[in-house]
Amino acid sequence: MSHPTALYVDAGIQASKYFNVGTFAVLIFDYFITLEAESQWVWHRKWTFVRFIFTVSRYLPFFGIGLTFVGALRTQYYPGESCVRLGQASNVLHIICILAAEGLLLTRIYASWNSKRLLTFLLVFPVVCFVVSYILSDTTLVFNFKNTTLSNIPNPGSCLFSGGRNNIFEYAALFLYELVLLCLMLYIRFSKYSNAIGPLQETYFSDSVRYTTCIMIMSSFSIILTMVPPIAWVSITDSPQIVIHSVLASRILFNLRASEGRLQIRTTLMDVLEMQFGGV
Repeated sequence: MSHPTALYVDAGIQASKYFNVGTFAVLIFDYFITLEAESQWVWHRKWTFVRFIFTVSRYLPFFGIGLTFVGALRTQYYPGESCVRLGQASNVLHIICILAAEGLLLTRIYASWNSKRLLTFLLVFPVVCFVVSYILSDTTLVFNFKNTTLSNIPNPGSCLFSGGRNNIFEYAALFLYELVLLCLMLYIRFSKYSNAIGPLQETYFSDSVRYTTCIMIMSSFSIILTMVPPIAWVSITDSPQIVIHSVLASRILFNLRASEGRLQIRTTLMDVLEMQFGGV
């Protein structure tokens, strides 16, 4: 490998490292500015399935992106060292984080539609999509092998902070799934709640549509950043998906709980006024 090429590859790897470290900082910053809302709307409530998957989507990204952070900060490698298990653990945690965030959205869709058939479809459909995308990622249907990995770059113990273009299939599957959820949410909104919708339902639908739209935009950017730049820059897409899933899922839950709180306060005030002036 020539000296200019080595510098070009190193620039891409360093840019990917900086971007992933930056997104980790965004996650930490968002956590602290929403910590008060979490203490108000989550901590005092009993443990339910919703709170469990919220906790996973809220806190597991710190461990998943933390492993990516460790890999990004590595500057020295030792003979015989292997980073394969670290990379596999990071990938598994990333997938669990996304599933937990999507699980929060599925609980809201099921609550609004109350259909077990729909819930079964929403659980089976993403599994099929991601299994197909995983199978396609190991084929050469779109890319040849030389174009998908840094095959000509020394990578001792798989510790080089680099990725491959085959992740595009996972991003495409996620985009398709979010598109299905968005269409479903719009259908529920204008078919079942077309005539009467209160503040709680308005918050629920607007935030859910905003969530799916943002994930679709992020997935589109991930596809572009995986396809267009040189292969050394592909790892720049590792952490942003996890961060946006965690941030949006948490904020949507906080907004929904805040809307419920305002509705309870309004109902309480109406009851008090009725008690005071009911006999007048």
